[in-house]
Amino acid sequence: MEKTAYDYALTLLTARAYTTRDLTRKLTQKGFERASIDETIDRLTANGLLNDEKFAEEFARQRLVVSGASRRRVEQQLAAKGISREVAASASTKVAEEEGVDTIAAMEKIARKKLASLGNLDGHVKRRRVFGLLARKGYDLDDINQVLSRILQ
Repeated sequence: MEKTAYDYALTLLTARAYTTRDLTRKLTQKGFERASIDETIDRLTANGLLNDEKFAEEFARQRLVVSGASRRRVEQQLAAKGISREVAASASTKVAEEEGVDTIAAMEKIARKKLASLGNLDGHVKRRRVFGLLARKGYDLDDINQVLSRILQ
């Protein structure tokens, strides 16, 4: 017996959380009809099993608190996953407030860890590499310069 779109979606959701867009894409790739996919998404949303706001908050919590990413980077990643900019901004703001995320302290921690791994390299090389790391994580350039000035005295 073939699985229904709903059964297949439940199987996917037992492994990990999905955004509405990503789950819709998976169901489409599996070959389910559009009407069946829409019904499945509506049913999962109504049952609370598919919730983009909750997904965004958990994603933001992981990235901001554990990984040390910037709010800007988290919001960009959420947008790439199909989460609206408003929901992404709301989630990152909420998590930052709830968890007391101190952006400067997080940047400093990342920078010090990177510096420790760079050994005896020239000061300019160290600065450039740490700057690049923090910039790739999405931190504001003025904040990066402030942190680097403080730790590279």
